[in-house]
Amino acid sequence: MPTTWWLRISSDRWSRQGCRNSARRWRVLHRPVLFFDFDNTLTDGDLLDELIETYSPNEAWRDWEHAWAAGQLSGRDCLRLQIQNMRVSRNTLFEHLERVRIDPAFPEIVAWARRHGVPVNIVSDSFLPLIVQVLRANGMDGIPIFANELAFASPDRLLPMFPFYDPAFERSANAKARHLAAYRGRRIIFAGDGHSDLDAALAADVVFAKSTLARELDARGAAFYPFDTLEPVLAFLETVGISFGALPAYTRAP
Repeated sequence: MPTTWWLRISSDRWSRQGCRNSARRWRVLHRPVLFFDFDNTLTDGDLLDELIETYSPNEAWRDWEHAWAAGQLSGRDCLRLQIQNMRVSRNTLFEHLERVRIDPAFPEIVAWARRHGVPVNIVSDSFLPLIVQVLRANGMDGIPIFANELAFASPDRLLPMFPFYDPAFERSANAKARHLAAYRGRRIIFAGDGHSDLDAALAADVVFAKSTLARELDARGAAFYPFDTLEPVLAFLETVGISFGALPAYTRAP
């Protein structure tokens, strides 16, 4: 238990209370915080890409995707063009989302986190209404979500909005690393898969990565745990708990 050296208290009773408060603060500060990407992390495959491909009336979305990958378009500009190009009604879109299943380990991770007072957050380049609908379809709610906004400009046209865009993080339409910064001083666990997750992964203490993110971290010599499903994340939490006294060894991608 840390000593509250900064408290100058003469009363023994208040001194003991100060130590108890300090211990509570210590436990909170040393509990981990969990951040998850959404597409291809909580879902099997990239749902947003699937929606864009399914409901785009032409192939222009591919050109914008290639321009983004080549660094010629920011993540925000790429997504704005792709989403505005889609043609889909609200009912059709939400019926599509009702069929999407999330990784079965995720509800178990959330249950573990709630038992231990560990915050769980979703940070995504996707859009808030889409994520909320998928979570509800899977019987989940009450999870903080940091994502882009979406509205219908007409019966079949979408209007994307990007409240968390930061030009300092151009690879992403949502500056994911900014959301992690609010928990600086605590152990941050991040799981993601894509190019837009790199800044957040580099800001985290423990990283689970696959696909493009794993390759980019490996190219930088950055440590991470590889994963295909979220089972390794759940196993990590159940093994290490909230103490982080002895972390399992990191593994780099093959």
